[in-house]
Amino acid sequence: MKRMIASDLHGSLVYCRKLLELLQKENAQELILLGDLVFSGSYDPLYEFNPQGVMDLLNAQAGQVLAVEGNCDWGIQQLSPQFPFYRKYRLETREGREVFLTHGHRYSPRNPPPMGMAQVMLSGHTHRPDFRQVGDLVCVNPGSVSLPRGGSPHSCLVWEDGLLRWLTLEGQEFHRERLP
Repeated sequence: MKRMIASDLHGSLVYCRKLLELLQKENAQELILLGDLVFSGSYDPLYEFNPQGVMDLLNAQAGQVLAVEGNCDWGIQQLSPQFPFYRKYRLETREGREVFLTHGHRYSPRNPPPMGMAQVMLSGHTHRPDFRQVGDLVCVNPGSVSLPRGGSPHSCLVWEDGLLRWLTLEGQEFHRERLP
């Protein structure tokens, strides 16, 4: 199964549309969102800050979406997400691996989940793409859809058959790694 992983939309309608267009173009069957979906974004008109509009776009894809809470997701229930939205973290099995899904403000490469709980941790929060090994845990960050930092592009991650590909929202691959 092909899955897309993204984080830190921060209420940007324009970048949410680009992400969902790329989801369709990549023909991914699942969209995993690692928090900070709708609030605390930029008020620049080019960014199109619209929390309810972003939620409406995500709800239209509800059958494909799974999300975990970010530090800016307080009050998100008022916008009525129609997809699974988990608080703090979620443990899932993907491709035979235990995967720890989190935003990154509670658990991160510097503060990983308990040893042996998972083989892969997917987290956002830093707004920077990253791949690193912390003991037996592979820590992966897709970067930020809407507010990238450190000179990184607006980005997401595609995971299929153990291959991780970081993509710009225009669909250009800029990094790849294979899971051990």
